[in-house]
Amino acid sequence: MPLLPLHLPLAAANMMEHVQDKRLSATPLFHLFNRPIYFTSHMVMILIAALLMLLIFPMMGAQSRKNPVPSGIRNFFEAILSYLRTEVFIPALGENTDRFAPYLWTTFFFILFCNLLGLVPLHEVILLINAKAGSHIPEIGGTATGNIAVTIALAVIAFITFHVSGLIQAVRIEMDPSLAPHHTGPDHTPFHGHGGSFGAEGQENADVKIDHHVGDGHNHAHGVHYAHGPRAVAQGKPFPVALVTGTLHYIKNFVPQVPIWLWPAMFVLEIIGALVKPFSLCMRLFANMIAGHLVLASFLTLIFLVTSYVARGGISVPIVIACAVFSVLEVFVAFLQAYIFTFLTALFIASAVAPEH
Repeated sequence: MPLLPLHLPLAAANMMEHVQDKRLSATPLFHLFNRPIYFTSHMVMILIAALLMLLIFPMMGAQSRKNPVPSGIRNFFEAILSYLRTEVFIPALGENTDRFAPYLWTTFFFILFCNLLGLVPLHEVILLINAKAGSHIPEIGGTATGNIAVTIALAVIAFITFHVSGLIQAVRIEMDPSLAPHHTGPDHTPFHGHGGSFGAEGQENADVKIDHHVGDGHNHAHGVHYAHGPRAVAQGKPFPVALVTGTLHYIKNFVPQVPIWLWPAMFVLEIIGALVKPFSLCMRLFANMIAGHLVLASFLTLIFLVTSYVARGGISVPIVIACAVFSVLEVFVAFLQAYIFTFLTALFIASAVAPEH
């Protein structure tokens, strides 16, 4: 029965077995909070995804230094990199784009590679190649992003990134007020960006006299803010003081302008919202990646639930065609979920470090 080794994993009694992580080591690698941590199939897929990134992108960097015009597979990757930076990162992060682009690019491609590797039936292919009776073949394969532990780790990293970055930005502004975002107000000119001042477009020299509206005491041409009245540059605070005031300012900014008696309740709601953000990142990626594989497995299992070989042959063709079409959709979902996770992470970082964008 050549089909026996292949249909056993497809017709498992528990459908979750198709997406569950499989233990590959007999002894634990280490203990975490008194719980044994074993080497698993999803760890293998994570290592493969990381290895691919370490091979592909340094090689692309070396090629770009030799020839700036991309071609072949490099053209494919650089098109994605350029699109993400131009259409996602810059609108959200503005002048902070280059600070966070490497992290966001890494997040996107790591998730994408894990998603796509999960579509490769490694274990089933190994069974077809080496289907010896009684031989134990490790169940290598699976979608690492279909593991809740992996998506939690990605969400926690994102959570730490945008809050720590927001705190650092708040402290930097306290130490150097010229880093504060441009703003508008009753006695300020409308926002006009760097080097685009009214009456002196394109001039970047802080000493140039700018034709502002009455009441504006700022030179926005190069981000230098002057105090109202005398043209004295606003002085920053020393680091220990800036650390305290910046942290308090960041916490205060959690809540929009509301009456003081509403502030405590709004603060609690905003804290809950801050915790919901990484939870939504985690669950969205996990649920979408696990659902597609369960649907594919359930379709294929229908073939082996039919006892009659004639009926099995009759339903096999439409089911296999449906699975092929659905697998193409899964490729689209792999790209889409990597994009959504990266897009939302960029927005959450922007809300912490560049709310004006």
